[in-house]
Amino acid sequence: MRLAQAKRPSTRSEQGLSLVEVLLALAISAVLIAALGGVVGPTLNAWELAQRDNQLTREARFAVDRMTAAVRGTSLLVLPRADNPITVYSESVRDVLAVALDHTWDRDRDGFADADNDKDGRIDEDWGRDNNNDGQAGISGIDDDGDGAIDEGSLGDDDEDGMNNEDPRNGLDDDGDGSVDEDPSANMNGDGQPGVAGVDDDGDTLIDEGDPQDDDEDGAINEDWLDTVVYFLNGTTLMERLPDVGAADGTAFSESPIAENVSLFEVERLVPAPGDRALLVKIKLELATPEGDSILLESTARVGSVQ
Repeated sequence: MRLAQAKRPSTRSEQGLSLVEVLLALAISAVLIAALGGVVGPTLNAWELAQRDNQLTREARFAVDRMTAAVRGTSLLVLPRADNPITVYSESVRDVLAVALDHTWDRDRDGFADADNDKDGRIDEDWGRDNNNDGQAGISGIDDDGDGAIDEGSLGDDDEDGMNNEDPRNGLDDDGDGSVDEDPSANMNGDGQPGVAGVDDDGDTLIDEGDPQDDDEDGAINEDWLDTVVYFLNGTTLMERLPDVGAADGTAFSESPIAENVSLFEVERLVPAPGDRALLVKIKLELATPEGDSILLESTARVGSVQ
């Protein structure tokens, strides 16, 4: 009886891969890696570019949304003003936006609007001759009339046109500069009486009692000024200025950057169509990075549409 001869182990398994096979495998791997690199590299670059674009869009959208909300929530557009027929430059298209603080804001939750400086339940009803109470002509630190000069004139010159208190709050363009009610005196409506002449403004049965500067007939004068929210450029940074909560006057405010790398900031006060009382503001904001990425956003909002 013959015993089956045991099979000898494969010499190939003992020896492993030959040098030629190893080199061939490495060559194939190199080709595959190079091919993948040609695909992965551009894909990663495209992903990074998309991420930068998305970030830029988010930054621009945040800033535009902030300004649009401020316009919709305000009772008064301060800047830009309407074009002045005697100037050779535009006042209706500017690189600044200023509005009255939203009357619904109550940041300290004390039950009174932040814009109700004297906490009497009424808002912006008793300005002084410096209507925003910041001790400067117009808005402190801002070129209100677009002539290249900042805070020129006296503190009673709210529109920086060289005249004081020449446009009372009566719904008329008293000084013929295209803007209405932009430069009142401490007697806001210019009638020479406390409050509205011949009217019991505060409901205490007395008529025209007190000082002519006491526009709400409450016994105090100039105690509820115009609180302004301002958007302006500091170099290529878009800034937001907000009145401080509980401010003693208009000099107390805080400024924060809301967009960087601004290449265009334009605010236009649109001329209403005949018979249309709605006042519209168009905002353009473009951001451009040093890498060459850019985004341009536009928004049009109606002043006071959520009041």
